[in-house]
Amino acid sequence: MSIANPKVMPKSFATRADVRAHGGEVKHDTPVDEEGPRGTLTREDIALAIHRRLEGISRREAKRLTDLVIEEMVETLASGESLKLHDFGSFLVRTKRERAGRNPRTGAPVPIDARRVITFKASPNMKAAINGKAPLTKTKKRARGRLARPNGGAELLRASAQ
Repeated sequence: MSIANPKVMPKSFATRADVRAHGGEVKHDTPVDEEGPRGTLTREDIALAIHRRLEGISRREAKRLTDLVIEEMVETLASGESLKLHDFGSFLVRTKRERAGRNPRTGAPVPIDARRVITFKASPNMKAAINGKAPLTKTKKRARGRLARPNGGAELLRASAQ
């Protein structure tokens, strides 16, 4: 992006026409490993990623699967329940009471109705991933109370490979 002309912005996400022109592949102008935002992840992007990673699933089925997951998330939050996704974060439904606010232009008091809002709290692993750090996973205990080996049992793998 040019400082002199902020209207000249790099195209950071693909349009549907771009997707069709490249045979179903989303082509981003910025490399994936380059730091900084590359655009907005859409339902279509998620469905395309599912289609690519799971063999035997069509693009239509991947889109339907994406829509079903999002619908379930919305229904859960609309019912007032919280939603927790391991290693991603938690969506919490909070109830805000009615309060008095002010019109910033005139300064006149304006009542703000009671409402429910959704807040998101990122998991520690998500925060670590965003900051380029290793995930904060807990070491699993070995069966029957034995201590975990310091190198994670790599000597067993080496011995069995020989």
